[in-house]
Amino acid sequence: MNQLAVHVDLALPPANLRRRVSDLWSLVEEDMESVERRLTESMDSPIGRIPEVGSHLLGAGGKRLRPLLAVLVARAGGCDVAAAVAAGCAAELIHSATLFHDDVVDGGSVRRGRPAARMIYGNGLAVLVGDFCLARGLDLVAATGSIVMVRTLAATVTEMAEGEVAQLEGAGNPDVTIASYLQVVDRKTASLMAWCARVGGLLPGALDGPLGRYGRALGRAFQIADDILDCAAGESTTGKSGGRDLQEGKLTLPVLLACESDRALRARIREGLRAAGMAAETAQTILLAVRTAGGVERARKRALALTEEAIAELVVLPASPYREALAELARLAVDRVA
Repeated sequence: MNQLAVHVDLALPPANLRRRVSDLWSLVEEDMESVERRLTESMDSPIGRIPEVGSHLLGAGGKRLRPLLAVLVARAGGCDVAAAVAAGCAAELIHSATLFHDDVVDGGSVRRGRPAARMIYGNGLAVLVGDFCLARGLDLVAATGSIVMVRTLAATVTEMAEGEVAQLEGAGNPDVTIASYLQVVDRKTASLMAWCARVGGLLPGALDGPLGRYGRALGRAFQIADDILDCAAGESTTGKSGGRDLQEGKLTLPVLLACESDRALRARIREGLRAAGMAAETAQTILLAVRTAGGVERARKRALALTEEAIAELVVLPASPYREALAELARLAVDRVA
């Protein structure tokens, strides 16, 4: 295995961090190759369209952030790497299931720079292949024989479902608060990151809490960065439809922070929101106001602060290239919007 580490000072961010997540694979290349094999095997089915639809998303260049997180933590903390590979694959499959389902619920047309699966195969197949991904992910964890991993994953998937429902119920509500936004993020995104960072609950007790908090903070920062990208750019740079959140009636952190600076903005949003969301033209006008009011930059500062919170939790790990890589992985979550 290539042991050429990325060298990162845990206290200070690099002056010009531009590495991609894939650059960290060199530390755990063999483990990530195992992840890719397991994912391919997991999508095998005698029902021919299942592998086809599954590969449309899984083969579209996803970052494999969750498996990478699990195996880096396992290497850094001396945990069972085989279990970490299983956990990472399960998380990737479950995450993929949520993407299939989200695009149907939200009417998304672009995912990872290509047409969303629903646009090619229809809503029915997208939902059902999402269900298949979820089932295969659960099977991978069950096959480890660890009741701890099964129980913690069940709790995590429950939390994710709660987050999805809370987000759906909050769509179109002009009175959404930052606290309710973060509650959705914690359930919908950060819970699965935290589960990976805990290697499904298999870490020694002294590491479980800090690494769980690392994963939560990383998940928050990652989601905020996604929301910033949705506010700041179009699908040519983000790989999905730009401005979709507002069009779906979702008020994300950049918008909410801008409303704190521009008190008239909330009234404009209230006026622009309808039962079916917000018109694309209105959304673009609101986003211009969000950027003008400093919402994007303030959200980025929040994400950077969360990154440093995450990195601070890594002091419980012994010094190693893997710990350094975990620090850089946290920074990469926000580097996308630098």
